[in-house]
Amino acid sequence: MESKVYVTPENDPRDYVGYDLFGYPFNKKYPPNKEKYGQSYEGYPNKALGVLLYDFCVMGYDVELSYKGNPYYLMDDGEGVVSDSHFTERKMVFDSPMALVENFKIDGNTLLELAPEIEDIEPV
Repeated sequence: MESKVYVTPENDPRDYVGYDLFGYPFNKKYPPNKEKYGQSYEGYPNKALGVLLYDFCVMGYDVELSYKGNPYYLMDDGEGVVSDSHFTERKMVFDSPMALVENFKIDGNTLLELAPEIEDIEPV
């Protein structure tokens, strides 16, 4: 029987994830600002950034998004993967979810640049 290794603040290999005093993870490369933006989007100015930078990069949720009517599927399996709607095909692979968010381009712009224009985005 295989035993699972759980990520803790002490063994987290991701250099872009930090932990607050209570042990909650956050994106330390693009830190949230809950004083400025509130709790609604995990401390980010819009839902897309909250989902990409927290749900996907930090929490490891897969993501479905729509931009200009086209669906995109992002998978976190330790690497950042652009996938199909069933999350089985590996169309593009990046070193990490953060690398995907920073480098995957649609219409010549990264997801960080496109975030305000993303029509719909949900962690799945």
